[in-house]
Amino acid sequence: MYNNLLKRGVRIALRSKVNESLITGIRLIDSLLPIGMGQRQLILGDRSTGKTSIFLFIIISSFSFSYIGSIDGFGIKRLFSFYIGISLNLSKLSKFISSILFSYFILIIASHSSSSSLLNFLLPLIGISCAERLRDRGFNSCICFDDLSKHAKSFRQINLILGVIPSRDAYPAAVFNVHSSLLERCGKLNSFFSFSSITAFPVIETINSDITDYIATNIISITDGQFYLSRLLFINSIRPSIDSGLSVSRIGSSAQCKLIKIISSGLKNELTNLRLLDFSSSSSIDLLRLLSLNNIFYSNHLSISSLSFTSLLLLIYRSSLFTFSSLSFIYLFILLLSSEFIYLLYIISISLHFYSSFLYSFLIFYLSFIFSFYSLSFS
Repeated sequence: MYNNLLKRGVRIALRSKVNESLITGIRLIDSLLPIGMGQRQLILGDRSTGKTSIFLFIIISSFSFSYIGSIDGFGIKRLFSFYIGISLNLSKLSKFISSILFSYFILIIASHSSSSSLLNFLLPLIGISCAERLRDRGFNSCICFDDLSKHAKSFRQINLILGVIPSRDAYPAAVFNVHSSLLERCGKLNSFFSFSSITAFPVIETINSDITDYIATNIISITDGQFYLSRLLFINSIRPSIDSGLSVSRIGSSAQCKLIKIISSGLKNELTNLRLLDFSSSSSIDLLRLLSLNNIFYSNHLSISSLSFTSLLLLIYRSSLFTFSSLSFIYLFILLLSSEFIYLLYIISISLHFYSSFLYSFLIFYLSFIFSFYSLSFS
């Protein structure tokens, strides 16, 4: 059954509604552009804008938040990850492998940039067949195709050698059918298969931020939404550099947490309008609001955030209790909410009553040093 790489996807009768959220650990995605289990979400952008990092966030988040699910039959279900690297440089592949050495539930299938076109064409089919084998056994999995533009070029090269009549941009007419049949094999199944799912993240590399390319428009029409990573936002040190105006998640909101949906309603349009403003003629209040939103949604490389911390930051912003004009305020909030800080306060209170004043003054000095270090490091 799994030996047929070109098999069709599961029929509609065996599928289920996407109603289970996939936590990525990125505050911008979890609040404004949510993803559901079984969704097909496109990631497109120019070279070196952080496309693969989004999938790395998902791997780290699934390993951290569902760590208790590593015990069979207890806790949340495990999320298996598949990374399909097509015609990659060895330097990029080695960096990716070094970033996910801690994860036990990931399979990497990659080809070198000097590999044959036939191997590059077969890699996504092999990866989706492995994911289907886990899905049919009741497991959730997510798969990243990095990237499908190179896959389309390999398919074009094979067809030109075979003498197939070329179509637009010399691609064969069947390139849309190949990608649609590949992505149709993803989705969420019904209770007969324990509501197992395959979440797909195809990656497309654009040239000069041109999203009207032939392959890019094909994948946009197939998938359930897209993350567009802007080169301009990346240069302006906004991480992740997701353009909220051109990015959309069509079915993820039905799987989103109700509390996050209520808190973040209207923030996507607000962020888009603030980024389009001309601040030479606008007020300083709009500039402060944009700065606060950019700092709230800022994510360091491979630093995940929980849903509770995201909802807390958005509640503070919505109630206008505090303005996050600097990133140091975000990190101070993380420090204040950490269990280590609460335990340190407990030790300070004990030392005040039962130990010498020297130890108490030393702990107070240490606490003030931590605050000043966080303020200076991230300001």
